Amino acid sequence: MIKLINKSNEKISFKTDMDISIANAIRRSANYIPILAVDSLEISKNDSALYDEIIAHRVGLIPLVNEKLKLPQECDCGKEDGCGKCSIKLKLSASGPATVYSDELSPKNSVVYKMPIALLDKDQELEFVAIAKMGLGIQHAKHSPGMIFYRYTEDLEKEDDESFNKLVEKSKKNGEKELTVFIESWGQIPAKEIFTDSVDVLNKEIKKLVKSVK
Repeated sequence: MIKLINKSNEKISFKTDMDISIANAIRRSANYIPILAVDSLEISKNDSALYDEIIAHRVGLIPLVNEKLKLPQECDCGKEDGCGKCSIKLKLSASGPATVYSDELSPKNSVVYKMPIALLDKDQELEFVAIAKMGLGIQHAKHSPGMIFYRYTEDLEKEDDESFNKLVEKSKKNGEKELTVFIESWGQIPAKEIFTDSVDVLNKEIKKLVKSVK
């Protein structure tokens, strides 16, 4: 049983009677969804007050629009910077005085949100080339699509919330521990896809397990 509470592109929440072990397996599987993120950065100019390492860290955590690319280990190009099948090249060139934002990355519409990267004073410049590749959340947090978490519905009870109180009483009468599941996307893919892709990943892993023990 799944009863939807709220749904948007960024967030989904629902109530369910699924076993907590299944919910936890789906939660963990989210970190096996391939997500695009900046893998390396070559900075040619940086007159800002930030070290190159800070710029690289900030750019690496910018949510990029996810692409259907191969994981580096699955591509046969053998190139360090990858190829068109497993990587995307992003460029930025800016001069001050200005605040440099993520949406200035080229090609345009590569990022999900407009986020500040650095402040430039007069005559200061920032210029770099970034290589973005697919990766998994188990390898680095920048490849995480978002998060899935859950609570027992009765643990969410609030004294001033009648709907939760009614829900708790209902779950107690049924003798079941109902879960409330929350899914939040960082923007690379919709929250709905995080859930469906996590389920797909889990199904594939179960099939591998079944095949290995036969």
